[in-house]
Amino acid sequence: MTLGDTSGQAKNLTSSLIEPRRPLVVGAPRSGSSLLIQVINSLLRMNSRETTVSLRQRVMSRLVEISSFYMTQRYRQTFARFGIERDLVFNGEFHLIIGGPKWLEKNDPSRACIRKYFGVRAMGDFLLVNSHPREVLEYNSVIHSHTSPALWLREAYYRSCPKFTSVRNPIGIINSACFSLNAMASEYIQKFMAHETEEFIRQRHGLYKLTDLEFVRGLISFLKAYLDEYLSVCESYFAMKWEDLIEHPTETIKRIASALEISCTDDQARGIWSPIDHVNFLQFHKHNYRRGKGIVGDWKNSLVSEHMDLFREYGFDHYLEALGYPPIPDLNPREYSSFQRLVSRYLSRGEVYRNIGDPTLFGFAFNKSNIDAGKFNFKSFPKRKWTHVERSTFVRDDVVEAISDTSEDGCEKINEIFGVFLSETTERQFVAQDLLRWLKQRCMDLMADIDNPEGICLCENTFRD
Repeated sequence: MTLGDTSGQAKNLTSSLIEPRRPLVVGAPRSGSSLLIQVINSLLRMNSRETTVSLRQRVMSRLVEISSFYMTQRYRQTFARFGIERDLVFNGEFHLIIGGPKWLEKNDPSRACIRKYFGVRAMGDFLLVNSHPREVLEYNSVIHSHTSPALWLREAYYRSCPKFTSVRNPIGIINSACFSLNAMASEYIQKFMAHETEEFIRQRHGLYKLTDLEFVRGLISFLKAYLDEYLSVCESYFAMKWEDLIEHPTETIKRIASALEISCTDDQARGIWSPIDHVNFLQFHKHNYRRGKGIVGDWKNSLVSEHMDLFREYGFDHYLEALGYPPIPDLNPREYSSFQRLVSRYLSRGEVYRNIGDPTLFGFAFNKSNIDAGKFNFKSFPKRKWTHVERSTFVRDDVVEAISDTSEDGCEKINEIFGVFLSETTERQFVAQDLLRWLKQRCMDLMADIDNPEGICLCENTFRD
């Protein structure tokens, strides 16, 4: 899509050009936030709100796409300098500059932080956080984050956003996290482990995680910190319970529509639910959904009494009551599933299940971003102006530092472009031809940094007269 002729738009500078403020979804990882976002997106499309897009937002979206292509190519070129190409694991979900977990920078909420995951077979992995103007998050129809529900409320910029959250039984969240495979692990499986079944991999990793009580403690501690903040501001969010969506999708979708002030019939709600009902709807992360799962209460087939004791230690009866769930149960070992009995045997011997298979995959799948990492020996690098390498297990610091340099330089260049564009325009303001010409030239300058003619074509097509 090109920007097209803008010469006549100065005549139409009315409030109708101002886009409705995008909905905001803040929900803990594994709580159903992705499903909630899909439902809201479907409702917005049904209501035709997506067609109301200002020229400013169209330009901003194209800048996000050009910047994403540029940054991805620079990352690949940097790894290639070290002879790391075939073994690189960089999932397509992270290629957009807004792809990955995202949040507002607490010390400067005008910035959005986005985490990228890089891995190399037999060399480890690291997390890279980049920051950009928060307006880049509006590339998506629904702004979303897993963190800081109170901070989003404090920012006047988001005051008019309809605010939603996903809620799930915290015990179910922890269980889901123990069997989850992240996007980096998914990419590795697709490239190097097509011979092993997905469920076998999940069972192996789940056995390790559930028999390592310190690992489970790290997951619970992380979730507790989120819930403490969320419960202090919960009345400001429309809460969708994951269990309600799974068991009563039509009624739940209609309630979400009502919160958006969108009319939705039973048939329309069923039409929204049908294509997202227990399926993976991500393009590159092929293991985002665990086939055969997404069952309310399924944690009762995996967790054991020792895990319930940890929930009690961290005071989770309080959170369960506040969120509308039954108290922590007393599990009967005589009713354990075969999987639970295996977990229980290891715990009774004080052993951790170590037969985790491919160690590279295990490292990639470790829950680095939704765990209290204080007790784990990850390496971190100093924060820079725009970037921060965190939680690294990578064996070569020189490679990590080179990617850090590449990212810092790239973010400096694209953020300058974003900054000028945002300072020169408003939602009510006509985007001048001189500014569009300047943007085209600066984007073409970016492409001079990479050896790929596709970037030049992308810029030419975007800013075609």
